[in-house]
Amino acid sequence: MKYLLTTILCTFAAHAWGAWEVLTISADKQVVIYAETTTLRREGDFVFTWVIYNRSSAAQDGSMSSKALNQYDCNQYQARAWEQSFFDAPMAGGNRLPGRGRNVCEASDALETRPQARCEAPWLPVKRGTTGEDLLRALCVF
Repeated sequence: MKYLLTTILCTFAAHAWGAWEVLTISADKQVVIYAETTTLRREGDFVFTWVIYNRSSAAQDGSMSSKALNQYDCNQYQARAWEQSFFDAPMAGGNRLPGRGRNVCEASDALETRPQARCEAPWLPVKRGTTGEDLLRALCVF
């Protein structure tokens, strides 16, 4: 019976999170960054994808994870968020926390990559040697 229950739980977990792939881990090993690569969309030099930032311990605001729809400019080495939400549990689970006052829309439960102009955040340069660079390099090869 234990074996059957374990098999069922493992199968469900693999199905529920099977599309999320680890792309990088922060240098201090505190944050694992996942991307939902099955919905990744490329438009010329731009890549859109959903990303989860999963923390090993809570941030000052109590968040354990955040989910964002990000856009990466593979040519100009920059990135921006379109939607982002913060959660009190790993893998964008648990309760959604209040926004951080940024000009970014709350992330939806869907995984559609259809950015809306009202949610557009400014471009930020991707610094060399950071997890942002790891993400940009990994996603721009798709």
